Amino acid sequence: MTGENNGYNAPLVYKVFSILDEVANAPSLLGISDLSRKLNISKSTVYGITRALTELDVLCQEQETKRFRLGSKLFHLGNQALGGMDLRAVARPLMEDLSKRFRETVFLGTFDGERITIIEKADSPAELKISAPIGTRIPIYAGAAGKVFLAGLSEHEVKKLLEEKPIRQFTENSITDPGKYLDELQNVRQLGFATDFEEYIRGVNAICIPLPNSGRWPDTALWMVGFSNSFTREKVSVAITAALQTTNQIGKILVG
Repeated sequence: MTGENNGYNAPLVYKVFSILDEVANAPSLLGISDLSRKLNISKSTVYGITRALTELDVLCQEQETKRFRLGSKLFHLGNQALGGMDLRAVARPLMEDLSKRFRETVFLGTFDGERITIIEKADSPAELKISAPIGTRIPIYAGAAGKVFLAGLSEHEVKKLLEEKPIRQFTENSITDPGKYLDELQNVRQLGFATDFEEYIRGVNAICIPLPNSGRWPDTALWMVGFSNSFTREKVSVAITAALQTTNQIGKILVG
């Protein structure tokens, strides 16, 4: 990596990309002291760079730990780098097919370290349906989507989050016990998807599958939501297989 003691003064841009590369590839989240030590860059320089990158949404700093993860701006830049191919444009027709097949609403969303943001949707063709506007931000503990994104974090990071922000009792089915929630996340890691049976909203079931990602944790996921009287456990089982195929298709198109 590019540091300060390599025989010449590296331009600031090299230090910026060294920090981004380290954050992207580290096995756990890093703070200013960590980055300074690993890259041999002064803390004041790391502070100035990370502050600017955070203001630009290139990095996201967790309020509690003051550690960094990649921000949503890189997600958008990454899409443009893929031959100008837009994730939403690729995903939408496949999401619509999934929605029409199961008559349930399908969402696509990203995770910025604190909340989940809906970036695309395909509403159910049914007259009575669940919907939310693009841009809606939902809590990190929100049902299946929250499980998928949190399953990408280390157990230490999740434990710290659970200590600082206990899970709300959204419904009588919400998993609020930290130990049971950690077990649930481990199950999600092993299966590659998450389910939610009236845990976030009473009378609503959901599934969520992360999009293929070469990074340490998923930053984008697809989820399907429906009323429990129509999106039954039997239907959920079939939908999981179809949704896994859809996310794989999206990934293959994006990477060529």
